[in-house]
Amino acid sequence: MTRRAPSRVIGWAVVLALLVLSPGAAKAEVQLSTRLFTGGGAAMGSMEREFLFELGFRGELLFGAAGDWNFRLGPAFELREVDADSFEFSAGVAGLLPVVRGWPIVLTATAGYALRRGSVDSGPIFVGTFAWGYRSYNYHSVYGLALAPYVSTRVHLDDASRWELTFGLEVDLEALVGIPYAFFRSLLRRGPPDE
Repeated sequence: MTRRAPSRVIGWAVVLALLVLSPGAAKAEVQLSTRLFTGGGAAMGSMEREFLFELGFRGELLFGAAGDWNFRLGPAFELREVDADSFEFSAGVAGLLPVVRGWPIVLTATAGYALRRGSVDSGPIFVGTFAWGYRSYNYHSVYGLALAPYVSTRVHLDDASRWELTFGLEVDLEALVGIPYAFFRSLLRRGPPDE
């Protein structure tokens, strides 16, 4: 045993004691959000210049302290279709940066695969997305509504000189489907759903 070994044992004992004797436990609250997005942009770099129309579905499960003023981090995914020529799936990580109460910036980095037909071969992709819009913390549910304009870039990992730049709008899935469903259900039943 070397001379440094006892100091390591003492150091780990101190860390363990601090963890055990700390007055509170850290608790990460969860917020789920799913959105449909649509937008347009251009193929860039060594790709043939063309306008791109995209339609997709993205979401994330963010962990962090409760409230609008807290940084949150968690897994993210995205499904995307472009001009009926490309279908893509990617997964990665998203971070929520609280810059204005109820209006955070969400940065997302994902990697995945694009199935393409036409002049561009199928292959791996990296996706980076910047979104800034409405997204308030929901104290009453795990689901949080979101509505935001976004800018997204995709790099073809098999040839980094081929990339895309798109922009558009993400609209919350619950706002598009869940809220209208509850409205029409209450309309047909002639009253609020809880009565």
